[in-house]
Order: sequence, then structure tokens, then C-alpha cells
Amino acid sequence: MSSEPRAELQRLARIVERSRQRLEELDRRKQSVLEVVEDHRRTGAVLTSLIESAEAGTASGHVGIGAGVSLPLAPSDAEGRSIVDLGSGVYGERTWSGALEVTLQRQKDLQSIVDELEGRMSELEEEIAQNAVAFNTMAERIEADAKAETPPASPVEDAPEQPEPTAPRPAPRRRRFGSELTLDD
Repeated sequence: MSSEPRAELQRLARIVERSRQRLEELDRRKQSVLEVVEDHRRTGAVLTSLIESAEAGTASGHVGIGAGVSLPLAPSDAEGRSIVDLGSGVYGERTWSGALEVTLQRQKDLQSIVDELEGRMSELEEEIAQNAVAFNTMAERIEADAKAETPPASPVEDAPEQPEPTAPRPAPRRRRFGSELTLDD
């Protein structure tokens, strides 16, 4: 087999392997973004519940600060206020409905990132499949060429060869630590 087809085969194998690694990295990124999306979904659900409670006049609760300690939550007006990370470490005070708007917009933006990652993953999976098919086709062609180059072995005998029966080998003698003798000795 010449070195050119082998080099091409190795090149395709490297491409497939790199593509698979990129696919795994994209999947890790997607999972990270999905965790953030889920965090935003939960936050949105809590804010929606608080807004509904405020409208009914029953908004109250407790916010856990750790170590089994929670602070009472009672809005000073009809709708409570919250501190929202606006980005780059800048925080601003927003009403619960304002915080919900920010949260829902971020969730929408994050979902577009997930959709983009899924699109890139689909393209990459297709590329991997195409390269894998090309690799398999080339490997089969190289194997067929190698078989065609080697002359077929002339049959000396029509009957298949029977392996000669071999006597079972005795188990090696077991020795203990050092030169101690065992019952096998």
C-alpha cells in the first residue's frame, strides 16, 4: 500500500477526531448554558409568584441567607423591590415585575445561544458523519487494493487443516516467598 492513501486516511482520521472533540466541547457549553437557563426559569417562576401574591395583598415570605437563617420578606408597597445584576458587576434596584422582565429577556437571549449551539452541533455531526463515511470508503478501497496486489495462495490440499491436538501444559510450580517449599514441590 502506498503512503499517499495512508496519509489521506490518517488525515481523515485526525479530522474526525478533532470534530468529535469540538462536538464534545459544544455539548459541554450547551449544558452550561442550559443550567443558567434553568436558573432563570426558576427565578422567573418565583418572581411571578411574588407578583401574584402582591396583587392579592398576601406577598410575604422569607429569604434564606444560609446556616438555617432566613430574613422576612414583606414589601413596603404593593410590589416589592429587588436588586438585579445588570451586567459587568453593576446592580440596580427593580420592582419584582421589572426584575421579571430582565430575567425573561435574559432567558430569551440564553435560549437563542442554546439554539445556535445546537445548530453548530448539528452541522458538526453531519461533517463527522461525512468524514467517517469517506474514511470507511477509503479504508475499504485500500484494503481491496492490497488484496488485489497480493497473489492468491495456491491451495495445496482441498481439506482444511486440522490443528494438531496438544497436550495440556502442566501448571507452573508455585513457590512461596523466598525459597520455601510448598506441597506442590
